[in-house]
Amino acid sequence: MRRVLTHALAALAVFACASQYAARAQSGVRPKSDGEGAGSAAATAAVKSGDAKALYEEAAGYAQRHFDEFAKSGVPFDKSLEAKTLQEQKDLALRSASQLAGREPLGGTDLYYTGLLYALASKGERSLDLLKRFIEETEATPDLRQHARAIEVEQATQLSLVDDAEQTLAAYVRAQPLVTSDVYRMRVQLVNAYLKKNDYEHASAHAREIYAAVLGTSAALEPQKRADSIYGAGSLLAKTLARANRRADSVRVLQEMRARAIAIPSASLYRNATELLLEQGEAFSVPPALDGLEAGAPPEIKVSEWIDQPPVRLADLKGKVVLLDFWATWCGPCRYTIPKINALHRKYKERGLVVLGLTEFEGSAEGRDMTRAEEVAFLRRFKRTQSIGYGFAVEEGKENARAYGVHSIPTAVLIDRRGRVRFLTISASDFEADALTAMVKKLLDEPAQ
Repeated sequence: MRRVLTHALAALAVFACASQYAARAQSGVRPKSDGEGAGSAAATAAVKSGDAKALYEEAAGYAQRHFDEFAKSGVPFDKSLEAKTLQEQKDLALRSASQLAGREPLGGTDLYYTGLLYALASKGERSLDLLKRFIEETEATPDLRQHARAIEVEQATQLSLVDDAEQTLAAYVRAQPLVTSDVYRMRVQLVNAYLKKNDYEHASAHAREIYAAVLGTSAALEPQKRADSIYGAGSLLAKTLARANRRADSVRVLQEMRARAIAIPSASLYRNATELLLEQGEAFSVPPALDGLEAGAPPEIKVSEWIDQPPVRLADLKGKVVLLDFWATWCGPCRYTIPKINALHRKYKERGLVVLGLTEFEGSAEGRDMTRAEEVAFLRRFKRTQSIGYGFAVEEGKENARAYGVHSIPTAVLIDRRGRVRFLTISASDFEADALTAMVKKLLDEPAQ
């Protein structure tokens, strides 16, 4: 359980990378520079003069500059070199912070940048002290005050000072500007702090806020990123609810994620949420319908070659029930499901069921390389020897799999007469095959609007 919670938190984190060297986010969002970039003559002079902002920016960019240099020089990834570079960054930040602290009494933005340097050096208590003074004693611009609060929450949660972190987050939310990503990050930090204290009730409260925020903002993301965001937030909420002895609420979140996976559509989100549901001891079932949640038009499929099927677009199949079967000849479980799908095709094609087998050109089959013409001929033979009655749509690349979030096969996607995705299957299990058959019957009985 702890491992799953950790994975859920990790799914919420955003990392920037230079080659294989992680550009570790330190002390929140780096302030924008008003002057020239780091490394310029002006920046170097500012650092030498002891300018607080320049000293902070020099330290904040230290690790990333070195990671970029390693990548440019082709230096192989080395965890010890990464750790050494990050430690050098902390040492530089501490030297710069000590240099500024020697000017006491500090005031104005010197308090702010010195506080950030102490945070970068992992000196949380000193950082908190200076940032609190900055907010209380200075007439800072609203954006700097808000950023100072965000770093306060980061440092307080690292020190397990959750009450202080809660108060600072509340102050942040009451003020302006309110940056959604900052609020998101602070709540994740609080969830992590409460999990370390085994306080699952408070952790789940923040996890619910995170999940609600993700649902409210993820619609603008491309489908896979949207699915990943929903899974990261939803799985974290479901797990913390379960640990808080609120199993029914946990199951409700998982079922909601499964319903949203169908609407996106995303087979990967559906698979992940379904696996968590089964881990909770729930029996497999079709996700319940959610009020106000309705799928849009499914992604149009990309086809390079049709086999025993006239070219067709999904948009032209409205009024039919369409079953898209993602499969490959080398996939054993796919071969297990093909006879079942073939039986559905034979039984219901006259009632309006259209089955399309979606596969990809592999460049090889039966253990040898093949030309395009040879592979087409092989697929035709396979279809004939297996007595498959429905047609194949063969793609050059993997756009169809990406569009539907398919990370493993067999995966089946069921589209109703109105052109909406209504069900997914993500394995060759018999209980999913039974559920697919039941859904085919249900959708065939529904009128086309």
